[in-house]
Amino acid sequence: MANLPEGVYTVNLTMDGERVSIPLRFVLEDSPTKAGINMQFILPDKKIKDPRKKQEYANKISIALQKKFGEAGIPVDYNERNAYTNVASFIVPISAVSSWLLKTLKGQ
Repeated sequence: MANLPEGVYTVNLTMDGERVSIPLRFVLEDSPTKAGINMQFILPDKKIKDPRKKQEYANKISIALQKKFGEAGIPVDYNERNAYTNVASFIVPISAVSSWLLKTLKGQ
């Protein structure tokens, strides 16, 4: 996954017991109902031909994110209003990020 565009990072998630590298970009989501950090996972083209496959892949990403962020109490919500066919989008609410930062800074 070399030569990624600026602002796109490669992250590793464990899905179905397998370590998978996925490109990820962050976008600020500022809608009144879903203010937060929008994590956009760029899916491999071969996995997204069928919308059901995209949803299946998104579910696997969701499980991996829940495992990573669950201990910190940071919820991750699937963004069903994502306009891109090759992106699985998840929003971390800004309130959750703020709470986590405060707990960390206070040493809790």
